[in-house]
Amino acid sequence: FTTRITIASLLTGALAACVVAPPSMGDLKAAREACNRDYPARLGNYLPHARCVNAAIETYALPTAPHPDLIRLQAEIRASLSEKIDRRRLSVQAGERRMAEADRLVAAAQHDREAGNEKAASRRIAAIEQMLK
Repeated sequence: FTTRITIASLLTGALAACVVAPPSMGDLKAAREACNRDYPARLGNYLPHARCVNAAIETYALPTAPHPDLIRLQAEIRASLSEKIDRRRLSVQAGERRMAEADRLVAAAQHDREAGNEKAASRRIAAIEQMLK
């Protein structure tokens, strides 16, 4: 009986740990919501919005990120694409597609690194850096 209680307690604790987000993630969500509120999606607001989001990520997510260099590279892409949209050098839809591609490449590079495949991660990082040109 004591073993069952111990196992039940451990499982409950483990499940609670999965459900409760770290405080910084809640702060990041609130900060991003504030960026959305302060800089609604329209020309002239894309770059200020990107800077706001990047600052929130820098404050709340970067300190605990396993690969901060990739997060910073993602932030550079966000700002670059947003500036192009504000200057009407890129459509909003094209910017969103390119940002989604950058997000996918960053996630894949993170996965590659965690799997110990630095060569594949380097190829993905090079593709991301190419987007900045």
